[in-house]
Order: sequence, then structure tokens, then C-alpha cells
Amino acid sequence: MGSENERVSAGHVHQMPDERAATRAVIVSAVALGIASALEFATSAGGHSAGVLADALHNAGDVLTTLVLLAAFAMARRPATRRFTEGFGRVEDVATLVIIVVIVFTAAAAAFESLGRIISSEGYQNSVPAMGAAIVGVVANLGVSEYKIRVGRRIHSIALETDGLHSRLDALVSALAFFGLLLAWMGFAIADPLAGVGITMAIVYILAQTVGRLVLRMMDAVDPEVIEQISSAARGVKGVLGVHDVRARWVGRELIAVLHVEVSADATVAQAHDVAMAVEHEVEHAVPAVRLDVHMDPAGLASRST
Repeated sequence: MGSENERVSAGHVHQMPDERAATRAVIVSAVALGIASALEFATSAGGHSAGVLADALHNAGDVLTTLVLLAAFAMARRPATRRFTEGFGRVEDVATLVIIVVIVFTAAAAAFESLGRIISSEGYQNSVPAMGAAIVGVVANLGVSEYKIRVGRRIHSIALETDGLHSRLDALVSALAFFGLLLAWMGFAIADPLAGVGITMAIVYILAQTVGRLVLRMMDAVDPEVIEQISSAARGVKGVLGVHDVRARWVGRELIAVLHVEVSADATVAQAHDVAMAVEHEVEHAVPAVRLDVHMDPAGLASRST
């Protein structure tokens, strides 16, 4: 995390996610999936494979979603304004919504092509190149999946991590396209369009997962373990007599947290300030993505906190 950008707030330095790592992950993913998609489009047209064409559509959709993420990362770097006082971090949630729209479109296109191939009497030819392209799709999706998930979790980007999980399942989808065409090439013609239908179902499954994660994000859901980490770090600071009313929510990749800390009623303003600074330091060390707002309360008056 040593290469992370820094932002100064209220005289204190807060570590921000590494934007370059996020941008690099998105660009690498777009290039890899773009190559795989182009190969699948070209070979599926020659081999008349519904499964490989459906996978090509899906991978092309993934290229579009990674470009959406790239635009979101660029906008998230913009400074806060009087209208957007918390900055533009939540633009990544908007990007996730756009990704959902793309997934819906690719699912519909894959279903249309697969159902059309079921009722078609056109035979299969030049199937080997299409099968090779499907294998390229498997490798490309596995590679970019692990890359995006690792970077997304490190920089606390739900949009990037979601896209990485999406690519992980896409590797299985590409494998399904390969086996469907292989069986069709061996004489089981119905296997290829059925693989296309299966790919459509997989896309719908991905859609449901993405919608669920976005709903939780929009409702400000936070892992209870993170709340406990914040509370425990604050309680461990010398001079803290109690911690209560801990609240947190994600704004993009930054966790905005508020907590009330009890100190001795005899503490001076300067002493209370020192305790608050120590709490900020410890909590930000325990939860690097957090931006903390500490409210100081005299011990015994917790019930009167707001």
C-alpha cells in the first residue's frame, strides 16, 4: 500500500486506494477479453456455432463493462464540490448499474442466437478453430478474473471485484461453449445450441448476483466484522472509557465511519483532543480504507449522545 495516493483532511493524511492499480487492471482485462471475443466472433461465424457466438457476445459485453469501470475510476478521482460534498466515490455504484444493463443485453442476444440455432437446419463446419477460440476464452477469463478480484479486494472496489467474479464464471461459460461445439462436431448437433442456452442461463445467474450486491451497497450494508474491528481498535486506546453508536457506510471505496468515545468527565479539551487523534490513528491502522469522525462524550453521559 506504499504507492497509494494521499489526501489531506482536517490536518491528517488519509491513505486512498491505488488508482493506478485499478486502472491497470481494467485496461489489461479489456485487452485480454477483447482479443478472446474477436477470435470467437470470427470463428463462430465460420463454424456456425451458437455456443461460441453466445460466448463471444458475453465476452464483448465484458469488454464494455471494463470500459465503464475505467470511466468510473476517472470520475471518482475528481475532487469534492459544494454539490457533491463527499466527492464522487459512489460513481462506482452507478457503474455497477450500467454493468447490469450490459449483462441484460448480452443475455437477450445470446438467447436469441441460441434459440434460432435450435430451429436451424444449417450444419457445422470449420469447428476446430471455433473450439480453439473457446479455449482462449477460458484462459483469458480465468486470468483477468483472478487479477481483478485481487486488485478489487486490495483497494476495496466492489465494482472491480464484482467484475472479477463475473469473469470467473465466464471461464466456465467459455468451457461450456467448447464442449457444446465439440459434441456437435462429433454428431450431437443439438449440443451446441443447448450450450448457448446454458450460457444464457449462466449470464442470468451472474445478473442476479450483481443485482444482490448492488442492493446491499445501496442500502449501506457493512460487514459486522468491520464494525467490530473499528470498535475494538478504539477501545484499545489509552484514555478511552467506552465506545458506542458506531456507524459506517461505503462511499465508493472509502468507508465513512462515525463513533462516540467516552473519556473522563474531568479531561480537558486538549486531553480529549489527543484521545480523539489517537483513536483515529488506531482505527485507520486497523481498517485502512476508513475515514473516521470521532465524537467525544463525558463518561456516564452516553445516553445523551446524538
